[in-house]
Amino acid sequence: ESKLRRGAPCTTHAYKLSRAAARYYNPKMSSLGDIVFNTGNAFDDDEKTAPSSVVHIRNQQRNGRKSLTTISGLQDDLDLKKILKYIRKMYSTNGTVKKDPEHGDIIQVQGDLRKEIAQFFVEYKVCGKEEIKLHGF
Repeated sequence: ESKLRRGAPCTTHAYKLSRAAARYYNPKMSSLGDIVFNTGNAFDDDEKTAPSSVVHIRNQQRNGRKSLTTISGLQDDLDLKKILKYIRKMYSTNGTVKKDPEHGDIIQVQGDLRKEIAQFFVEYKVCGKEEIKLHGF
């Protein structure tokens, strides 16, 4: 009997990607558990110290229900494009890195993701929880 009859699963092409999909497939992106953005240990001191920098996460309203989440005040040694790449992947949104003369580099993400981005920064050790200032809550 033929394996390709109607209703029988095709085992030869079950996990193959098309040429277009294979071009963009990155097996390293499938596991996000091994990402480390900031290797410094924030818990070295026993004393409570003031945060070295404050990360501001704001929501900027556009027209109707549309909004932007802006992130400013991140440290200069962080790779903002790499951070944005993982935020876009995890939260299924789009974003960009803008340069502002007053605030420095700013990450803009589509949608209201203030709580999610704050949780992302703490979980992946981009910055500490005491360094994050959420605006609009």
